[in-house]
Amino acid sequence: MENGSCVRTKKLENYLDTGSLNLFARQIQDMLGNAISVAIHDSAGQLVWAGPDADSRKHWSVSPFLRQPVPGLGFCERLSNKNFVYVFYLGGGDSEHPMGTVSIQVNASHPMSLEFAYAEVAPVLACIERQLEINSELSSIRRVSKEGRRGLELLVKLDEIDDKEEAREQIPRMLELSAAHFDVELAAVLLPNLDIQDTWPANVLESESASKAVMTMLGSLMAAAKTHRRVLVSNANTTIRVVAGSKSQKPKVLCCPIMNSKDDVIGIFVLVGETPFSRDNIRLARAICVKLNSLARAASPFYNKHYTRHTLLNVIDRALQADQEQSHALLYVDIDRLHVINDNYGHLAGDAVIEHVRKVIDEFANKDDAVSHLSGDCFGLFLHGADEESALDKGRLILDTLARKPVTFEKVDMEISASIGVVLVPGVAKNSAAALNTAEMAARSAKGRGGNRCVLFQDADASVARRRTDLDQVNDLQYALIQDRFELHAQPIVSLRDTAGPARYEILIRMLDEHNNSESSASFIPAAERYQMMSAIDRWVIKSTLDQLSVADNTVEVNLTRFGINLSAQSLADDDLCDYIETCIVESGISPDSLCFEITETTVVRNLERARRFIRRLRKLGCMVALDDFGTGYCSFAYLKDLPVHYVKIDGVFVRDVLLNPLSEAIVTSMVEIAKVMNALTIAEHVENELIYRQMKNLGIDFVQGFAVGQPTPLATVLSQLGTPVVLDWDDDSSHASG
Repeated sequence: MENGSCVRTKKLENYLDTGSLNLFARQIQDMLGNAISVAIHDSAGQLVWAGPDADSRKHWSVSPFLRQPVPGLGFCERLSNKNFVYVFYLGGGDSEHPMGTVSIQVNASHPMSLEFAYAEVAPVLACIERQLEINSELSSIRRVSKEGRRGLELLVKLDEIDDKEEAREQIPRMLELSAAHFDVELAAVLLPNLDIQDTWPANVLESESASKAVMTMLGSLMAAAKTHRRVLVSNANTTIRVVAGSKSQKPKVLCCPIMNSKDDVIGIFVLVGETPFSRDNIRLARAICVKLNSLARAASPFYNKHYTRHTLLNVIDRALQADQEQSHALLYVDIDRLHVINDNYGHLAGDAVIEHVRKVIDEFANKDDAVSHLSGDCFGLFLHGADEESALDKGRLILDTLARKPVTFEKVDMEISASIGVVLVPGVAKNSAAALNTAEMAARSAKGRGGNRCVLFQDADASVARRRTDLDQVNDLQYALIQDRFELHAQPIVSLRDTAGPARYEILIRMLDEHNNSESSASFIPAAERYQMMSAIDRWVIKSTLDQLSVADNTVEVNLTRFGINLSAQSLADDDLCDYIETCIVESGISPDSLCFEITETTVVRNLERARRFIRRLRKLGCMVALDDFGTGYCSFAYLKDLPVHYVKIDGVFVRDVLLNPLSEAIVTSMVEIAKVMNALTIAEHVENELIYRQMKNLGIDFVQGFAVGQPTPLATVLSQLGTPVVLDWDDDSSHASG
């Protein structure tokens, strides 16, 4: 076993899957007929597993029977309880240091020869060994390149910038660190909607002529970024050389779009230097843009003042007097379990939470809105001109932001949530006092339902495994993993609202048989699920996808392409998977927002709390998250409040017959509305013809996937066909894009 040394250096139990071992133990019992229990011991003789059931360990409370490895397959021993035990080495008996042993205890009345026992159970032993090999290989961490390590160090430094500073104050420091890392003469961030235009060195903007030249350049790049929605590279003209103070005759420009969660270009990150920018440079710049997007949200300008309760009431009354027909909304935000934080961590921690919530609410307040700190744990947010949909959207955004941003106090991360009550003014409440009281009642209703939700007053509550034992197929699966006899395909996901947006694909896995014929996942996934192999397959897909993306000649980075990767229920239960994903991202150098992990609704509702933590961790890494097969896994949508996903994928069972079944059409329509409340985009799966395509567009779906818009294609082919970088050729007066 080639990877045996890796397993020997770590604890054997780290690479064992209990579920599959229980099945293997039952197969051994079937093969031998009189086997009582099966056990695995590590190289030190410690019992690490016994099966096939919870009572199996009691059969191994016997005097020690393991001994130094002997030549051959193993040995047979008579136990103190008179039963026989057949011991076989993991890694081969000829090895001086086997990984461990598989021991089979047999009833004393039915002894057999060691050779006969081995011949019967050899296929199962081989499966166990291959499982160890697969798990150890997929858990290994490779060496990060020197350039990758330097990039990681920069990202760590950017994370360590004092987050107590206002977001606008952090950007200049980020530019300074970035300029030093990339060794450039100019670094700039432009976020027009936030009136942010920072450069390094800052004194570039002190000269009127230089400032004008810089802003002209950034304006042109911003326009080009919005047009092409890609990473841009260019040669620079004389004006740029003067601005940058460059000594080079042909300074190089790298421009990365800063995009929000809905793929809108909200700004640009620009570097101007003497040397060409490498693929690693582009990837790192993409990762910096993800951080800049987070800062942009925190830096959203709010022109509202913090009002007292009395002044807030006056603001509401004045708005009502100005126009009796216009709709407004009042949000009552009540922090959940603040008293628990005060009791456990002290009132200074509670104060930090209150300040954090205040900042989040401020992010979403427009210049005509009003924010009031009503009491210790309660805030009011008056939304001028808001209707029901926009008010609920705003409440959901506040909850989503709180869920993604825990408060750190004295090195302790405190998860924050709130209960939000929403009332429409004057639709429900005719004056300010009634509005405040009604919104507070709605917030109490939200808190009574468990908190961390947004409730509209008088709004109706919207709440409302196959056994397989084919050992040959398990062998095929294990060999396919070891020999890389899988291949990746990609199926396009097409936008219905923005044809010029970044390309999206879902990664699909195929297995190659011994004749190199491709088999769909439907032929092997049931066995993989039965034998607890899905986590290993998911890891292979993650690693192999990133390996291919990392050598794709910059096409992924410059096109802002995004790839969806499916995660199984077994992977969701894998406590180490997020660490593995992070390691693979670092090793590949791919920007994390190039990945969207898809988790099925059925998987989520089986363990909602674990799913919520898992999704938050993925989002913290910078990855996107999609809720797959939406509508098939649960009869109530109440759980959605805990899932800050970016996309909702509507299951094909509702899409395929949408033209023939009015109920399917109604369900799809309701899912679109639910997704809007979640602030998520919708993807319709299994769009198989032009008529369904048009109907999805009529129903307000954001994206479609299916044979009508594109069939699965080998990932390597997709990557080779992505567009080349957009090169901007500059002259003294204007820029022209080509490529």
